[in-house]
Amino acid sequence: MVRHEHHVFHNPPPSTPAEVQAALDRGDLPAALDAMVGTALYGDADWRELQELHLRLLDHEDHQVSALAATCLGHLARVYRQLDERRVVAALRRARPHPSGTADDALDDIRTFLHPRRARWRRRAQIAIRPWTWT
Repeated sequence: MVRHEHHVFHNPPPSTPAEVQAALDRGDLPAALDAMVGTALYGDADWRELQELHLRLLDHEDHQVSALAATCLGHLARVYRQLDERRVVAALRRARPHPSGTADDALDDIRTFLHPRRARWRRRAQIAIRPWTWT
């Protein structure tokens, strides 16, 4: 298994689903992972096409790809403020428990960015119940 590690943070350039698939097809995992992030960070594409890409990649055999697909679904919620929430949430719940917690993080992002009012009230309730925590 190839490990992809970034020691310096950088935002990859915008990318397309075709570029992700091409990198995966040629076995270039670092380029595929960068392209995945590049599809999710910028709001200039068809969110439905990107959603389908990352839903498909949730089931990828490589753990890094599947974990990053979950993260990218959370990014899509933040960037586009819309998803086919029912399908995405169901897929992320099936992906749990993800060892790295990425599915749970993506679910939190979806809740926060698709339902900001509800997320604020939930946070206030958590603080009222357990004010001594930093969660």
